[in-house]
Amino acid sequence: MDGAMTEAYGQRLGERLRVENAHAIVTRALRTADMAVTEVRCDNPLPEMSGSIQQEDAFLVALQLRDFPTHKYWEDGRQAPVCDLRAGESCLYDLKRDPAAFLDKPYHTLFFICRVWRWTRSLTRPTCREFAS
Repeated sequence: MDGAMTEAYGQRLGERLRVENAHAIVTRALRTADMAVTEVRCDNPLPEMSGSIQQEDAFLVALQLRDFPTHKYWEDGRQAPVCDLRAGESCLYDLKRDPAAFLDKPYHTLFFICRVWRWTRSLTRPTCREFAS
């Protein structure tokens, strides 16, 4: 991804989620944004917290490919309500909020990252032309 190095995709993301291999694809989705997709799978996790991801102005979308019951999750050090994640469901993680999870069960997830585009920082909404370019 162009710009500052991000820890939110590829092997760096895999390391924070305690896996040895994390495969990623990076593409230019729009002229103003890059997108990366990382597959993370762990069949025999050691019960421990995920590592911290560098805070940045970006979001991760996690598509669950495997059920993950009793998902324990924190943002900015505060625990969110415990819930079950089912295969096919997705979660949105704001990387400015220091997301972390307790990884105590097997998991298989696709993580999509797209940096926040320059127009989201303004008060105006993007036009269709901006999406098409």
